[in-house]
Amino acid sequence: MQSELNKNWLESLNRLCRDCLMPIMLVLLFLYNTIINALIGGKVETLQNLLAVAVIAVAILNIIAHSKRNLLLWFKSNIFVLGYIIVRLITIIRTGFDYSAVRSVFFEVFFLIGVTNCTLGAGKQNRYVFIFAVLELAFSFGSLFLYYTMPFLGTENLLLEFTNLEQQGRALLFGNTNAAGIMCAFSVILAVIYYNKNLFSKKIIILYGIYNFIAMLLFGCRSADLGLIAAVIALVLVSKIKFITGKRIVVVSLICAVLSLVPIYYCIFNLNNYSSYEMTEKEAIVNDISTGRYLIWKQCAITQTDNAIFGMGSLKLEQEARRTLVEDIDQNYYWRMVQASELGPHNGYIGLISGTGVLGFFMFIACLLQMIYRCRNLGNDKWYLLMVFIFVINCFESLFILNRFFSCFFMFMILKEDFQEAER
Repeated sequence: MQSELNKNWLESLNRLCRDCLMPIMLVLLFLYNTIINALIGGKVETLQNLLAVAVIAVAILNIIAHSKRNLLLWFKSNIFVLGYIIVRLITIIRTGFDYSAVRSVFFEVFFLIGVTNCTLGAGKQNRYVFIFAVLELAFSFGSLFLYYTMPFLGTENLLLEFTNLEQQGRALLFGNTNAAGIMCAFSVILAVIYYNKNLFSKKIIILYGIYNFIAMLLFGCRSADLGLIAAVIALVLVSKIKFITGKRIVVVSLICAVLSLVPIYYCIFNLNNYSSYEMTEKEAIVNDISTGRYLIWKQCAITQTDNAIFGMGSLKLEQEARRTLVEDIDQNYYWRMVQASELGPHNGYIGLISGTGVLGFFMFIACLLQMIYRCRNLGNDKWYLLMVFIFVINCFESLFILNRFFSCFFMFMILKEDFQEAER
């Protein structure tokens, strides 16, 4: 009787988590990258913290509720997750329990344990997709509508005061243009995935996909363009070549993304003295091709050498290290170095090495590979397209686990065992 009561109590908590807490968290992860976060003084982050505590608590209760034997199996099957968290805890100690490092690790636990160990329930994945689609459509269409009607309505001064018009132009309701473009490209892929699901009218799905493709081009995010191209290539390969499956293309995409670091670090350490502020002609070419990102990556590589094994702890500390790197130089002559130090890593893999060190980086990649290997969702429908997209854009934007970005939320949701339960 007591066991049955405990089971019902836990199921009630899981229902609260999947029907309330997790959907609200998705909304907050979305709003964090919009003008709403700025208008309310950054309070979205505070709300995220409170919700993440609740989600992690429910996840831990789910783990503890296993029988003793199953609990041991959980520990064995999550050895890389536990190893990664241990590495991050060591990093926290090394930083003197810096708040930004503690906060970063806290959200990493939310993604790795909270999201993946809270039951989702049959068919509930559609709810999360619908929430994201509505929010994305409202903010992207609202941004473009306000921007293009501004000359006729005379609202420029009002928009300059209450939106990001001056800094972001067309993406005036978003935190930055790249976030807007990535969300639109993400939505195009969702349209492809849901085209044959018979949940919505195919005409609506087509219009939604076409609109977001046009909006993506208008926002002008090149990393989103490349991510979408990679997803299209993956779709063609899986459709036309029998032995290439969704799961295999995801693994190949992740491995290729990691290997893309080899030529980057080769350029940094071989085309010039890595500690120099100057760039050779070859480096300048690489910097132009990467639209200025190479200079940021070079700074990251220089600062990584002091914390190579365990990392700096967080992206905030990583950026502070790069600012320190350039604070004593001639800021007029080396203005590009100074400008680069004010930007994020613009590469999720390089950012991961900076924050977690080489040990944490490979431990996290091992976590992903293990989850992908066990994942049953990548063999059905086209969910693998989102995974390919996420891995590719992370080569150009820092949107991985150290950031609170919606793409990580969906990535771990897809890797959940019951994400597609209703369709099996």
